[in-house]
Amino acid sequence: MMFRKPDLCSMLSLIVCTWTAHFARGQLIRPVYVYEGLIKGIHDYFNNTCIILLHNTSNPVETQGLAESDHLLLLQKYLSSTLHIRTTFMDFDMFSTRVGQSYYHIKRPLFVLLNDYEDTRDGFAHQISTWIAMAYPTWLVFFRNETKFTDFFLEIFVPFDCKFMVAQSSANVTSREIITEVYQVDRGKELRSMQFGIWDVRDGLKGPTRSLFLRRNNLFGQNIRVTSVHDPPISIFHRNEQNDITGISGFFGEVILLLQDALNCTFIYKEAKSWGMCLQNGSCTGAIGMLMNKDVDFAATEFMMTSDRLDAISFTTPIYTTKCRAYIKRPATSDVKWDAYTAPFSANIWGAIALLIILMSGAIVMIQRLFAFVSPNFQNDGRSRFTEILFFVLGAFCSQGMEQSTLDPVRIVHFIVHLTAVVIVAAYSAALISFLAVKTFIMPFTTMDGLLKDGTYRFGVVGDSADFSFFQNTSDKIMNVLFDELLMKETNLPRNYLDGLEQVCKEDKYAFMTLDNMAALLQQKVDCKLEPLDVITQTTIAMAVQPNSPYRGIINAKILLLRDSGILQRLLETQWSVQLSGAKSSWKSVEIGDIIPLLLLIISALLISFLVYVTERSMFKSFSKRVKIKVNKQQQEQQQLKMFDR
Repeated sequence: MMFRKPDLCSMLSLIVCTWTAHFARGQLIRPVYVYEGLIKGIHDYFNNTCIILLHNTSNPVETQGLAESDHLLLLQKYLSSTLHIRTTFMDFDMFSTRVGQSYYHIKRPLFVLLNDYEDTRDGFAHQISTWIAMAYPTWLVFFRNETKFTDFFLEIFVPFDCKFMVAQSSANVTSREIITEVYQVDRGKELRSMQFGIWDVRDGLKGPTRSLFLRRNNLFGQNIRVTSVHDPPISIFHRNEQNDITGISGFFGEVILLLQDALNCTFIYKEAKSWGMCLQNGSCTGAIGMLMNKDVDFAATEFMMTSDRLDAISFTTPIYTTKCRAYIKRPATSDVKWDAYTAPFSANIWGAIALLIILMSGAIVMIQRLFAFVSPNFQNDGRSRFTEILFFVLGAFCSQGMEQSTLDPVRIVHFIVHLTAVVIVAAYSAALISFLAVKTFIMPFTTMDGLLKDGTYRFGVVGDSADFSFFQNTSDKIMNVLFDELLMKETNLPRNYLDGLEQVCKEDKYAFMTLDNMAALLQQKVDCKLEPLDVITQTTIAMAVQPNSPYRGIINAKILLLRDSGILQRLLETQWSVQLSGAKSSWKSVEIGDIIPLLLLIISALLISFLVYVTERSMFKSFSKRVKIKVNKQQQEQQQLKMFDR
């Protein structure tokens, strides 16, 4: 067989055809300046830190021909050298093997798909979108005008919170790109799209003026599985005859009803037995476990924002902030004030009053004796004795009258005694009323260290909650000792805050840790007076969603709108305020416990008076009997003498 040597013309034709085929299937489907301008516009709008140009061909610079290589190098040089944006080319295999899960270390990346070819779509669908968190980077893909969105994204799930832009050339105006953002409410749902902006050579990118979740503000009736904890009165479940949950009332019930209307979704309720906590083996319980296991989408109850929960769930924007501390019951005996009738005046004042009474009595005695010495006609009866006058002066200080004297100097002293007594009694009465009306309570301790040193109190928190985890994971020495010596001994911890505060009222010495606003709200539902200890920690309360939930952003946006419009604050004021049954009176009542010392004093005085009376009565009878016997004896002796005289 003989081979004919190809001529030069045939060889040139073969090379041209090969280059033409490569150019026709090159990575770039737009002029280079379109890529440069549009990528720069998207980068500036989202403030990305770097750009990764993704493709499905290994070494495109070497395999796509000279012209294509020049275009790709020019694009990379423009972005890297001219705009000083970190830019790299990567095929799907290289990105999966070299970057992989470490893409989270790249802050705000912009991923660009240079074309919409079938191999690019298949590589992206099967090698990238199956494992990457689509919402983390910003996406930009260049489409040809004949490409349909539904065909390209048939096997690609674009989450609700994903920023995925598609650029297509304008059919009417050259060098203009129409950018459309696409997303899905949920996997398997309809692909939705809306215009993001327009780019042209002269004006650059004109993007939207509203934020992402002001544009995507509709879930189109999507079913959202919601869980909560039965924690009256802020979250209360309502059930039908089949015991199915039909709704939630209370503060969080009102919040999620507003969210349901704003999101245009349908909430399906599930009850969680507890808030939950994460165990040492990595599993979680309660509502946290339901979110972690993807049994529910949203937890509408109060969650303390703690660092150990961040590995299992994601928090919404904070709802409110409060303080966390322990509460104890005010003992019933604390209302009995045994020193109530001496406490209004200090010991020095009581001493001064006693000295004044003695001096006044002595002055009257001296005046009377002086007049008796000067005037022999002055009659000094028994009432001029010092003890008798002291008794009358003391009676004057108790608002009693005094026997009128005929001596003007004594009358002046009487006037001074009564005037001084009126002033002192008025001051004492005012101080006594204030002392009795103002409730004072001396705490047995005010700190957790004092609770520990007291040794007579039990201590509890809500079981299976962040409160328990706080003591379990704290580095504070006192809290560690409290956890080991008190909290671990509790075999049946309360299920919610109401149960815990009711237990505080049932037991004499039981301390329970709760939130300040919960204690204020539940104070009217328990039958004892709660006394707070010092603040343990400041805490922030939020609701929770699944890790990397696509609905977290829109829920946060709606919560912020509720806050900015004042609706959330109004709910806080109406739902958390303590409502009293009647008008609050400005008068303070004095309870029976406040007058127990006075009642005991009166009863003691009556008993002593009765004993004195009985004693005097007995002594009088005995004395009368002796006198009568003596008289009878004398009469008998007189009769005997008369008979003898006869």
